[in-house]
Amino acid sequence: MAAASLVNAAPSTSRVPLCPGLQIVTAISQPNGDYESIKTVLSIDDQNVLIRYSSEQLVTDLLASDFGQVRKQTLSRSVRRSDLTSATLYQQRFMTGMPTQIAETTAIGTSQAVLRALRTAGRSEFSISNAYSGEFPANRDRSPNLYDFMSPGELVRIGQAEHISVVINGVATSLPVIRARGEFAAEPAEFLFLDDDANPLTLKFRVGIDSEPPMDEPMKELCRTMQAAAPEMSRALCGRETASDRETLEVVKIAHRCEAPVAPTGTAPAAGPPLEQQLATTGKAVVYDIHFSFNSDRIREESTPRLAEIAEVLRKQADWKLVVNGHTDSIGGDRYNLDLSRRRAAAVKHALVKSHGIDAARLTTEGFGASQPRDTNETLAGRARNRRVELIKP
Repeated sequence: MAAASLVNAAPSTSRVPLCPGLQIVTAISQPNGDYESIKTVLSIDDQNVLIRYSSEQLVTDLLASDFGQVRKQTLSRSVRRSDLTSATLYQQRFMTGMPTQIAETTAIGTSQAVLRALRTAGRSEFSISNAYSGEFPANRDRSPNLYDFMSPGELVRIGQAEHISVVINGVATSLPVIRARGEFAAEPAEFLFLDDDANPLTLKFRVGIDSEPPMDEPMKELCRTMQAAAPEMSRALCGRETASDRETLEVVKIAHRCEAPVAPTGTAPAAGPPLEQQLATTGKAVVYDIHFSFNSDRIREESTPRLAEIAEVLRKQADWKLVVNGHTDSIGGDRYNLDLSRRRAAAVKHALVKSHGIDAARLTTEGFGASQPRDTNETLAGRARNRRVELIKP
């Protein structure tokens, strides 16, 4: 009985505080590389939590007018504090055209009520979204509406105490999770929720488990032909050798600095241990929150706070020089990754010089491609840890 009580006990402190500036990076795997979405908590008041969502995804739909291009999306979602307490509907999708607020739903995790039911009773009522368009109202009095596309079901807890590793503020951190499974619209699904009443984030899910069949022989033959004639199309369409899930999510990086307010522009503060302290004590800082566009050296907007912090450190330490090193995962060829890592390092230098007035002579750059991995390249989380910028103080 004592052991069961220990398992069911809620964590005593919040591992990932829900606060302005909390930044959650999720990764999706595609044959030609991972793409990342970034969710940033911009503000919190007594009524709502305002979240900014940003993604850059390679379009693989042959019928889409932008097939093979990177589709960028930025939108906001406001979640009611009352829904974070009791909602059983999970609107896991972020789509252009969706209302900013969808009452009775959560967005980046589940509610306290669902988490506590799983912890104590081992099961909970739960619904997920099957909407593939955002052009519906969050109004039950109009039809069709977003609630019509919620698939109801029940989650059942699987196993007992469990932990998974997530990079938090640049450090691989073990987080307690509750694993639960259910069936929605006749498809099996599995969820891993952070076991924390204050912020039960969804850290991983699989919806429609193994529902996407592997490529058949005709498709494999077509892919072999496309590899030479249309390599971009081949990368977008080919590569599914085994059955895959219809929809997946995995949180690979989290950053926060809760004591710092959100800037007036709505940009979240930079996160992680003080950069100056790391460089002063170890001569090195591994930076995960400088984000780049998919297969590109273009720096994403969410990187602004970290770049500003690096510039501030350099202004304060006027005699310091830094080496900016770029690193990639192993997806793609060695030559391509080496070039991409060099271009990304150069992009960081360019941003510090052009946007923050840092003397170019104080910065040198280098790229190492995938030659210096920090983790395995066989998993989403491992590849995310390998995609990084490192700062070295000679």
